[in-house]
Amino acid sequence: MRSRSSEVFPSGARILRLKEDQRQLLKRPLGRLIRGTPDEVRRKLEAILAGRKGPLIVVGDVVSSTVSMLSPERVVYVTDGRTMREATSEVRPEVDLVVRCRNEPGTISKEAFEAIGDAIRSKKRVHVVVEGEEDLLALAAVHLSPLGGIVVYGQPGEGVVVVEVNEEVRAFAESVLRSMVPEP
Repeated sequence: MRSRSSEVFPSGARILRLKEDQRQLLKRPLGRLIRGTPDEVRRKLEAILAGRKGPLIVVGDVVSSTVSMLSPERVVYVTDGRTMREATSEVRPEVDLVVRCRNEPGTISKEAFEAIGDAIRSKKRVHVVVEGEEDLLALAAVHLSPLGGIVVYGQPGEGVVVVEVNEEVRAFAESVLRSMVPEP
């Protein structure tokens, strides 16, 4: 299956850098915001994820730790060993495959983008370990997920966001990706 990186990475580009004016736009949740204690969030996620049919992509260390307690099948975890830019204990969910990639803060690297895409297409339980920062990779996950997939990510200081991937949210993610600054 062909990589979808050619849809958003211009020829020769290896990095997409977020523009300063895009930061505010991305502070709004892309989906349903879940607030509460860790136990409340876990119970709400369990109820939401119970009937899912598509893949599950989880971006962030704390939320990956929470979701891994639910032992889902066909899941991709994307972590960087940091929470709110502070080092945290390494998340080690039970998976079939661990993939490592690099991604600088404020960017989406082609390497990370393709690692997430390959992990989703594998239909296995995969842990993508990012050297650098995974904060913007939820956008890549939304773009790469098939319709009906679910992307879950942490919203700093707010809670957890659950995105049910549909045409509208995918189009938004693609528009942001295409408007980022390509770099070699």
